[in-house]
Formats: sequence, C-alpha cells, structure tokens
Amino acid sequence: MTDRESYSDRQPAASVVVPVYNKASHLKACFDCLERQTISKSDLEVLLIDDGSTDESLALCEAFAAERPWVRVVAQPNAGVSEARNAGIRAARGRYLFFLDPDDSLSPETLENVSKFFESCPDEVELATYPIVSIREGKRQRLHHRYDVLRETGIYDLTLPENATIAQATMNVAVRNRFDGNVLFDFAPANGVIVHEDEKYCTDVLQRSMQLGFCAEAEYRWIRSDEGASTALRQPERLYDNNIALFEDFFGRYGNEVPSYIQGLLVNDLSWKLKAGIALPAHLEGAAYGRALGRLGNLMECVDDDLILRHPNLREEHRLFALSLKRREPLRWRVAPGALAVLRGDALVFADGCANATLTRIAVRDGELHVSGTLISPFFAGWEGGVELLLRRRPRKADRGGSADALALTEIVEGCPTATVKLGRSFRFDFACNLDESEDIWLELRLDGASIPLRWSVREMACSAYALRHTRIVGKWRVRLDLGKGEIVVDHLTGKARENAIKLLDGRVPRWKTRLDRRLIRRLAEGGDIWIYTDGPDGPRSALTQFECDGQRDDGIARYYALREGQRPPRCGSHGKLVAFGSRRHKMLFCAATEIIVSDSGFAAYSPMPEKSLLDFADLFNAEIVPTCSDDAGQAD
Repeated sequence: MTDRESYSDRQPAASVVVPVYNKASHLKACFDCLERQTISKSDLEVLLIDDGSTDESLALCEAFAAERPWVRVVAQPNAGVSEARNAGIRAARGRYLFFLDPDDSLSPETLENVSKFFESCPDEVELATYPIVSIREGKRQRLHHRYDVLRETGIYDLTLPENATIAQATMNVAVRNRFDGNVLFDFAPANGVIVHEDEKYCTDVLQRSMQLGFCAEAEYRWIRSDEGASTALRQPERLYDNNIALFEDFFGRYGNEVPSYIQGLLVNDLSWKLKAGIALPAHLEGAAYGRALGRLGNLMECVDDDLILRHPNLREEHRLFALSLKRREPLRWRVAPGALAVLRGDALVFADGCANATLTRIAVRDGELHVSGTLISPFFAGWEGGVELLLRRRPRKADRGGSADALALTEIVEGCPTATVKLGRSFRFDFACNLDESEDIWLELRLDGASIPLRWSVREMACSAYALRHTRIVGKWRVRLDLGKGEIVVDHLTGKARENAIKLLDGRVPRWKTRLDRRLIRRLAEGGDIWIYTDGPDGPRSALTQFECDGQRDDGIARYYALREGQRPPRCGSHGKLVAFGSRRHKMLFCAATEIIVSDSGFAAYSPMPEKSLLDFADLFNAEIVPTCSDDAGQAD
C-alpha cells in the first residue's frame, strides 16, 4: 500500500482549502507555511484547487503534491474563488475545514491548536474563528475591533448584545465538516460583482446555532496588497446595490426582530465603507440617490440606537449620520450658549460644548498674517440654522479698542449636497490681516446667535507644505498659537528682544546641524523674494515653461528651477538659476521661498523633504503654493 493510499483510508482532523488562480509567485511561501504546521501530517489534508490558472500555478501545485500524500490537487476551469472553495469543500475529508489564500499565511501552530479547540467544543458550534493580523509592507497593522470582545479562548453566544460588534466577515475560520450538509459559497449578485462572499458564508454557517468558537492561540496572516478584485471593484456603482441586497437578505430572514449580531454586521460594514468613501450611492443623483439611500435607511430602522452609539469603529460624525438614516423618529438638533445637542425623542444621542477649529495654514508675508482653517463638528451635518464666524482682534495697548469682523465661510458637504441626510458638513475659512502692533486674535462661532466655544488644533502632519509649528518669527513679528486659550498671540519684537526670541526658538531644536540650517534659511529669506519652480516626476512640465519665460525678467526676484535627475534642463535666461531637486540647497531655498510654482500641487511632487523633516523648519515656511494652471501663476510686474 502506498503512502497516498494509506492516507485515503483515514479521516484527518484538518482539511485546508487553498484556491489558486495565477499565484505562481506566492506558492513557495504558501507551501512553506503548510509544511511548517505543527499538526501531524497524518491529521492534515491540503486541497490545492487550481481555478484555471494560465501561469505555472498548476504545475507547481502538482509538483508539491507529488511527494506529499497529505496534499491533493483539484483542477477545474476558471469559475472564481467561491467555486474553487466549493470544490475544496466537496472534496474535503477532514473533520474541520480551514481556508487559506495562497498569498497569505498561518502561524505554525494554527491548524493544530484550532483543531484541538474544536474537539473540545459542543457539537452545536459550527464555526470557530481565530485572530487575523493584517500585514502591509511587512508591518503588522492594528487588530480589528472584534478582538476587544474576543479576548479569551471560548464560546461566544451571538444572541447576546455584548457580542454584537464581533462581525466575523473574513476567512480566518474553521468550520465543522457536515459533508453533504455543508454550507457552500453562493453569493451571486445580479451584476456579477462578488465582494462579500466571505461574509455571507460565515453568516450562513453561524446562523445555524449563533454560537461562535474562538481560539486565541492561532493566527491568520493577511498579506495586504493592491492586487485582486476585492480592491479593484470598490466603486459605489459596482458595490452599493450588491451590498444592500446582501443585508436585505440577512435582515429579511428575521422579520422585525433582527438579532443584534446581524445588526452589528451592517454597522460594521457601514463604518469602514464610510471611512473609505464607498458607502453611499455617489454614482446617483437627485431622486435616484434618495431611493437608493432609502434602502439603507430601511435597514437602519431595524438597528438599535444603542448599538450605533457604542459601536467602536464608527467615527462620531458617521455615528450621527447612521442615526439620522432612521427617519421614523427624526433627530432634533438644539443649540444653546456653550452647548450642542442632538436628541431622538427625549434621549440624548450627541452632546458637546465646543466645535473644532483646525488650522491648516499660517504664514506671515509682507507684514500680513494669513490663516486658513476648517470648522468641524459632527453637529453641523444636521444643523439647518445660521452659522457665523467672527474674527476678533484685541490690541495690547489699553487705549485701543478691539474689533470684530464676520468671515466668509465655504461650506463643504460630504455625500450628496442636495440630500436630506448629509454624511458630514464642515466650513472652510481664510483671513488675512495687517500686523500693526502686539495683539491677540481669536475666533468666535455663533449658531443662530448662540456663542459656541472653539476647540483649536493644528494639522501638523498634513499633506501640505503649510504644516504648523505653534510659534514662528518672521521679520519683526512673533506669531504664537495658544491652543489652550484658542488665540493667536502676536508680539512686535525689535532689537535684543527679537534676537533672544529667535535664540529661544532655535534652542528647542535638538540637532546642531538643523539649528545651523535654520540660521542660513533666515539669511536667505532676508535677502529678498525667492521663487522656486517645480514639476512632478511625471506629467506636464508647465512649471519649466513658466520658468523659462519668467527667467528673462529683471525684477529683483531670485528664481530657481528644481531640476530632477534625468530631466531636461530648462533655458534659464538672464535671471534664472538651477538647483538640484532634493539637495540641501533646494531644501533651504524651499523653506525661505515666497512662492513655489508647481505643475502638480501634491505635496510629494514639489517638496524636497518628507513631511516629518519639514516640521523642523515649518515655522520658517511662508511661501504661497501657486499652481501653474492659475491665470496669474508666476506673474510679477
């Protein structure tokens, strides 16, 4: 009797189903992972299901199986990952079914520990899960919020509200093999785009008993990449109808009494898709948008407010959006001085004493203070009353009165701007004011006349050259952000007071070389206007064209083109110069510049240094970023 024949006479504990389609480059690592499993090979069956691969995958699978009686290969015409897994389920002889994608891996003890755990479980436990770790570019990512609930090995009753947020939707599972009675993958949406087959399979299995096993002593390692349909097909026009139909199926199984666990699946799905910007039918407009969103609203009517309010993966603004989708008893938005509140009936669902003012830019040029920022609050999404922002200034001299000016606000709406239910709403503001003397500057928000305090913050690691430090000294002005008081403190400094202030500010920088660079940047900035022209690594060279034109001008402006390696050098003209992109000279000129003329306004396309490095010099940076598409880009008279 051959080794393979002896294997066919016994029932292994674990059958591992591996669907393979054109994964030749990943198979060696996959095979190594299976070889390293600590479970006895007599208790292991691996089913490699080749789904019509056109590369070397089938040959590699057959070669691996040839010397290993515990490995079988099943080849079939291409039918998709679900049908490949179904072929493995039908062929499996093990007591427990495991699933592994060929570009992922398992910790060595996974199959052994999960199989032993299953042996200790009551027969009604149909599915056991174990931790899944997302790995991107070799780095382990934060664990899913379900592990705030699944902390210890054991059995979790999915009918209990405290387990509603587990949301088992990925294939880090083992399933009790019921052979002819097995659940199969059968998610087949009308448009043929299949992206939720894992979630439906797990839910169909769990529905049998609503008991979930959890083995903490194992690990599925999900190697994240941008390959595959699960990433490529995430557009609302291909996803929304399928998603809603799936949950209409789930909820329809229970009538009006949908279990909290099933409710949690919808809230979990909505939470991550809202973050990714793919939750709403953004491909539709007007009445069609309203009808499509109404389907989601009908589902949300069956979800308990308490679950929405406590779900760990919902952002605060998304939490209110989810609540507002329930239209039977609309939310009520109320303001009072120093108070924002949202109620459902008499129940308080949101309360805050402040809105947020996030500053995204601060610069001092030619004796003017330029500030940009955004007013943010989850409350704004449903507020239909007045919004007013006042700029207040108070000179330090006792004989000078203060001033208050209304600022123009630009409304930013997430989701469909004309929809009754908005995903989010914020307001962008900009102001510039002449600096004449030492003064304090702050903002006052009023909603229907009620004054609402502002909680100030700065976007320090923004994808923008306007990253902020809290203090900057430009010319004779020191501008300091007092986040605690919510003020911009402006001090007029001259002579020794200015020198001491600069020494104190530079002294906070720990590296001596950086302190030296800061002094050199100040000297450059004091020498006159500097303009830098930069094109991205790809795309148009409109900044180069602009530089060639402007380089003929004798107007006192020092102009530099940041030349990348391999780029064609421009004609510099009589008054233009070149600087090597990313060089130390470029970095110092960049920080000292008054204008950066760019063909690509993405931060990485024009900055000679990463965001983190720029923070050492951000208080020196006062340039205007000018896209070449602007009518007056690069023009000076």
